[in-house]
Amino acid sequence: MLGLDIASKRKRKITDYPYRLEYQLRWNDNDVFGHMNNPLYGVLCDSIANQFLIERCNYQMNKSPQAAIIANTYFDYFGSVEYPGVIEVGLRVAKLGRTSVVYEVAVFKKGEEGVKAVGGSMHVWVVNEGGVLGRPAKEGMPELVRRQYETLLEPEALHGNEEERRKAKL
Repeated sequence: MLGLDIASKRKRKITDYPYRLEYQLRWNDNDVFGHMNNPLYGVLCDSIANQFLIERCNYQMNKSPQAAIIANTYFDYFGSVEYPGVIEVGLRVAKLGRTSVVYEVAVFKKGEEGVKAVGGSMHVWVVNEGGVLGRPAKEGMPELVRRQYETLLEPEALHGNEEERRKAKL
């Protein structure tokens, strides 16, 4: 199982992430020091998570009966990326709850092995009634979303999650 400590994060490989996208960096992504501005890492985190939801879960942002809202975002930095580079961003699920998911996102410079940043965010699934967001649904997140999230879990974590779900039904 992938460790969550800094030393373990520094060893991440792109293959640790089942869902991956490439992004072409733009001139205005750089800060005055010549590397990608830190707030853009949060944008990448949100973008890859939502792209996954749209592609794999038929998520329709403000039209779905439940909405995924961000509870937190964080990043640990190990190197820099800069325009005019291309980056590879990987997504996996670190923890899956009944109404929430913790994503882990990693940023790599295309063609290089070493990870440049590892972070993530938590989405909480809440009721969406005509654009008015409420509390988490009693039944938890949508079942299709849960099944798709499970494809992003490590096999060990998936087994443990199935056991927790079985116990919860007893």
